[in-house]
Amino acid sequence: PIPGISEFLNMVRTKYKYLGQLFYEDGTITASLSGRIGNAYITEIDELLDELVRYCQTNELLPCCEACGSEYELSLYQIEGSGHSFCTPCYTKLSSDIQKDMSGKRKLGAGNVPAGIVGALLGSLLGVLVWVLIYQLGYISAIGGIAMFVFVSKGYELFGGRLNLLGIIITCLISIVMVYVSVQTSFAIEIYKAYKDLYDVSFFDAFKSVPDFLEEAEVASAFAHDLIIGYILMAVGAAGYIYQAYKNGTGKLSTRFVSQITGKKETL
Repeated sequence: PIPGISEFLNMVRTKYKYLGQLFYEDGTITASLSGRIGNAYITEIDELLDELVRYCQTNELLPCCEACGSEYELSLYQIEGSGHSFCTPCYTKLSSDIQKDMSGKRKLGAGNVPAGIVGALLGSLLGVLVWVLIYQLGYISAIGGIAMFVFVSKGYELFGGRLNLLGIIITCLISIVMVYVSVQTSFAIEIYKAYKDLYDVSFFDAFKSVPDFLEEAEVASAFAHDLIIGYILMAVGAAGYIYQAYKNGTGKLSTRFVSQITGKKETL
């Protein structure tokens, strides 16, 4: 570890409004900032970078390849939105590994689609359970939407072997249908609780009666409201997971060269 770096980073954390995380690990100083893009935000980024660069220069620290520690032939690359420092040989190897991974996943094809659908349907039952439990607490939560897609997609992967683009489309369609089933199940529970002491009805009778209750404008409006909110929350909550599942399934990574890096003396 570099002497005094912990104290320096602790001091820096107290100075910047938009600074979230700032830590040193394995030869890398990592900073994350969040805020509305504007003059103040951009100015703070510039000041933070200037302070970090001055510290490194004062302590004779220089950039190095994060994979092998080399100080030579360094360049800055952006991989999935984050910056990385690699020497030319290490980045060449990384690019080759990415291409091999993508090629391997393409050769796997779509996996076992029928089995994947069975797994997705089984997983959706857990999603319905989570949704209904949250609904019984009086909420329509994005957690329910995320849980629905996660259970459906994991069920597809478990039985089908691979979640590629086709698998994601299938799991999205199943999730949409099962959100409807979840809302209908939640309404059926409310109907059952309201009428079970007055009539000899079972939950399944209540479930089958939901379409009849939807003929009432007030009930139909409430059902449509919950369904639309449920779809919106599922889309918002599961969007990141869907994107990551697609990236994992295809092996695609967004990479680009940013600039060359120069330096000398010690490595960071």
